[in-house]
Amino acid sequence: MTKTLAALVALLAILATACGGGAGPSGASSSPTQAAAGSTRPCCTKVTAAYSNISADDWIPWYAFEKGIFKDNGLEVDLQSINGGAQTSAALLSNSIQIGQFGGSEALSANAGGGDLVIVANLAPVYPYKLYVQKGITSIQQLKGKKVGVSNAGGSSDIATRAALKAAGLDPDKDVDILAVGSHANRTAALLAGTIDAGVDDPPEDLELVKAGLTPLVDLASQKLPAANTGVIMQRTFLNANKDTVQAYVDSLTIARLKMKSDKAGAVAVLGKYFKLDNQDALNNAYDFFMNEVTVPYLFPEVTQFKDAIEILGKTNDKIKTVDISKMLDRTFMQSAQDRKLGG
Repeated sequence: MTKTLAALVALLAILATACGGGAGPSGASSSPTQAAAGSTRPCCTKVTAAYSNISADDWIPWYAFEKGIFKDNGLEVDLQSINGGAQTSAALLSNSIQIGQFGGSEALSANAGGGDLVIVANLAPVYPYKLYVQKGITSIQQLKGKKVGVSNAGGSSDIATRAALKAAGLDPDKDVDILAVGSHANRTAALLAGTIDAGVDDPPEDLELVKAGLTPLVDLASQKLPAANTGVIMQRTFLNANKDTVQAYVDSLTIARLKMKSDKAGAVAVLGKYFKLDNQDALNNAYDFFMNEVTVPYLFPEVTQFKDAIEILGKTNDKIKTVDISKMLDRTFMQSAQDRKLGG
């Protein structure tokens, strides 16, 4: 073989390897689904995602976005804020976004109405709230006949509030007047203004409530009641056509949560940015609350997390009880992250 021919053969071999001989679509030697812990995926697949409230429930994706973890996993995420779970669900169903982070109860309602949404992770597997009451109220029984605020009927705060009242022996439909005020921020404002007597809130947004002398009567998170409070949700058609992208998103969240555990200062700084808050005590309290009481290393969606939502929403919508929750959940992506020990 002449030197010229040998050089040509070598060049062709290099080009074949670069173009993906045996590689996946991105040119990587393994697909994103099988990426090893600590590896970096080629950048970047564009994804439009949204969260439904400025709430610490969404702290993990915020951290993944701010710290470049999505990009490390081959994603260019357009992370948007949409006010309210129902609105975020509607944006997902209209294909305005591809991934939504909102209440599992809204996803359940959407599927009962003919949608086909799938939940691949649950950012808040227990109710991440404390039930705050006005001064002078010392027991839940004293809420009889009083106004209790929620964001939206059928939303996460509504389900959590009704579950807390029911656990204390009150009938949410008869014993109290539940008012939908539109958003998490509005709920906090209504408590401060005294236009409602009680409502759930969480750190750090409860800072002003504490300053105003309102009392956290019940710590729902400490009760470890299973909840589908903030899911990572998408249409089944998107999931089926983009499994590597979904895996990369779930991997990013899992890695972000692990890094947050060893990066309190960085995590607190991210939360402060999104809340526009610089009170370090409030931010540190929020970190302790969410890291110790709410989140877990592998954020699996579970059928049991929908128990309260089915019971409460099913009272006014017969179609709720026809939804097969197990088919709404896809645990395979989180299972893959766990198998590769991405959460530590």
